[in-house]
Amino acid sequence: MRSHKTSILIINTEGKRNKTLLVPTRILLHWKKYAAVAVLVVLCLIAALGVTVFHKTSKIYQHEIAKADKIKSLVDVPKAQQTFQSIDESIFRINELLKSRGLVQMEVENLGGPENVEVVKINELADFYREQLDNLEKTLKNVPIGNPTPSDKIISSYGYRRNPFTGRGAEYHSGIDIKGERGTPVKTTANGKVEVAGWYGGYGKCVIVKHENKLKTLYGHLSEITVREGDEIESGQVIGRLGSTGRSSGPHLHYEIIKDDEKVNPGDYINFHE
Repeated sequence: MRSHKTSILIINTEGKRNKTLLVPTRILLHWKKYAAVAVLVVLCLIAALGVTVFHKTSKIYQHEIAKADKIKSLVDVPKAQQTFQSIDESIFRINELLKSRGLVQMEVENLGGPENVEVVKINELADFYREQLDNLEKTLKNVPIGNPTPSDKIISSYGYRRNPFTGRGAEYHSGIDIKGERGTPVKTTANGKVEVAGWYGGYGKCVIVKHENKLKTLYGHLSEITVREGDEIESGQVIGRLGSTGRSSGPHLHYEIIKDDEKVNPGDYINFHE
């Protein structure tokens, strides 16, 4: 049976060629029904797509929830918070120690470590960094680093120099001389035990402190001594005041570092960060 068609003339208002379309007559007579069916089909497709996406998203969401619950059960959150607080406190103490020695402070932007560390190992990672910082703090306290005085004016370096009294000939200088005002506090550069506290030949009033790892520090030409032999002292503690006692040409601190009973260059310890 031949279907009836209706001609539709499309007129171009710009004067160009017009077009004629042949459309089945039943579509024109019942276009609302066809439109409704088309809309219904589209809605059904959208609904089916929505259900599919919902199921997939729901599975992913449930998986993430299960993963989060697993992490929560494996990570000791209070312990991690306490450990990171301890790390912050360690960094603060280390920076205060470095600051008191006139040294550059730590700037912690990234502590390093593997980039793909599992979250469940956060407690182990935090414990590792805390242990490393504790060891660093202990080392800084027991190794004589930094400047024992507020002044950084070194007037005589370690090694051979011209005789400061005669201006002629050369003599071996076993430490460094730091110029300063008479009475300026002199601080020990590491934890240790006072081995000498009194007059010590050409050093005048002198303090010698014994540290760990076979290290000693000597502070000479003091005007005053504020510790006694046998005292256990801490890094940064005042042990005397700058002066010019003994074989001295003016107010300054003569500072030595002795390692394995041999005098070494203190400059390597004062400027270790450079």
